[in-house]
Amino acid sequence: MTNHSLEICAYSTESVRRAAAIGAQRVELCSGRLEGGTTPSLGILKQSLNVQGIDVYPILRARGGDFCYSQDEFEEMLIDLELFRSLGVPGFVTGILLPSGQFDMGRMDILKQKSGNMNFCVHRAIDMCSNSLQSFEELIELGVRRVLSSGRKNTALEGIDNLLQMQHLFGNRIEIMAGSGVNETNLQALWDVGIRHFHASAIDSEASTMIYRNQDIRMGKEGDVDEFSRYHSSVEKLEALKNALDQCTK
Repeated sequence: MTNHSLEICAYSTESVRRAAAIGAQRVELCSGRLEGGTTPSLGILKQSLNVQGIDVYPILRARGGDFCYSQDEFEEMLIDLELFRSLGVPGFVTGILLPSGQFDMGRMDILKQKSGNMNFCVHRAIDMCSNSLQSFEELIELGVRRVLSSGRKNTALEGIDNLLQMQHLFGNRIEIMAGSGVNETNLQALWDVGIRHFHASAIDSEASTMIYRNQDIRMGKEGDVDEFSRYHSSVEKLEALKNALDQCTK
């Protein structure tokens, strides 16, 4: 396991380029920003893999919402996983739960077996499961490399006590990465409780290049979304994050 790392949640190839430029180790590549991240398209995945100097880990998530998937959705995930493997991605991020809230270890095992040599990582399904501490033991036994967690709270800072417990109990056997609301102002506090792996989006809006704008129609259904904005990881926020991590490692 590496000593420390910075992972950026990227929703565009431009964000991948920016993350690489500031020296982040990885991106978690997603589509579906408003759904909290879904499996990226083939196009964005192939473009992002062309960016030099950073590892690209796509999320394997059939849809937004919960992590309890139908058989059709699971079959779709298997098809996407085979695509990941054919493209040579170094790892991927996923998680499947049963209606009871426990991890669906049967399906998780199938994904592990189908993943070949890719690093198998788990996202915040760990925060939505019914017994995260027992689940850690199951995921470690399965061979999961890394788990992303907000400490079972809405943000990592709110869940810092639970992250401390996770790190104390399991941190020597699996990488525990703090995510959700991580930024340059709270990274030090997370570092101080033993967290060494950090996940952030650092997203900001940028004005669309469109000049003509038809104000009488909306393409999306979310009324509070500005359809003439683009959302990328901010260069300034990324640099501040990297500087904060560098300060912790001195």
